[in-house]
Amino acid sequence: MADNPLKFVRDNANAHHAEPIDVASDFATFDVTPPMVSGRPATTFRVRVEPAGDSVRVREERPTLLPSVCPERHISHDGSFCLYWPEMEPITTLETAGAEAWWRKLLVFLKRQQTASAQRRWPGRSDARAHGPEAARNQMVAEKAASELGPQFRCLLDEARLSSVRRKAGGEPRLRLLLDGRRLMTVKEQSLRLMTRRSRCKCDHADDLRLPICACGNHEEALKDLTIALQRWRKAESDFFQAYRVQGVKCCGTLDDCPLAA
Repeated sequence: MADNPLKFVRDNANAHHAEPIDVASDFATFDVTPPMVSGRPATTFRVRVEPAGDSVRVREERPTLLPSVCPERHISHDGSFCLYWPEMEPITTLETAGAEAWWRKLLVFLKRQQTASAQRRWPGRSDARAHGPEAARNQMVAEKAASELGPQFRCLLDEARLSSVRRKAGGEPRLRLLLDGRRLMTVKEQSLRLMTRRSRCKCDHADDLRLPICACGNHEEALKDLTIALQRWRKAESDFFQAYRVQGVKCCGTLDDCPLAA
């Protein structure tokens, strides 16, 4: 049992508002009651946890309070919860610290599910991972590039005020970086070259430094990476939801503006 990733999950359940209901070597069910700061009556979720490599996967034992599948609510096609991105946050539950981190992730996830049900939108979008590994990887690139341009610029990304669109001009596709729908700059997609690189930088300190993009640290590369990553992120998420449609997955109707409802 020492090498079973369920052991430390089970041992740390009571400390994380969870009561073991049925525990075996290959699965465990828990009643989990995330505390609500607002003082609203707490909701109890019955979840089933199973080993998955050095960690575990979790789903509602029977879809009762949550949809059986809803990618917008981070519930995968097999009903399992997407609590975090393993490539960025590898969590092993073969020891106490990992199991505690896993329980914290689950509690946050279930609290957000309650908020999503009430507000009909997913909360915490700024710190949520994009849908699918390819989209998440490009999200990471975009976040890194935006952070290099300054904390205010990063906030623009977190607030979904930045976007990238493809246009064709002069026979070559171009990607435009937009802020609130207005063009900031353009990248030639095939040559990956930033146009108007001698124009004023767009970083947080542009007005103070008054430097062109090409002379403002590594900001030329950051702006180029951001523009390309945003476009790839959007396409990857579009492909992700299209794959669900091909599998016959329908919108569960619990959230507004769900891509599967389109």
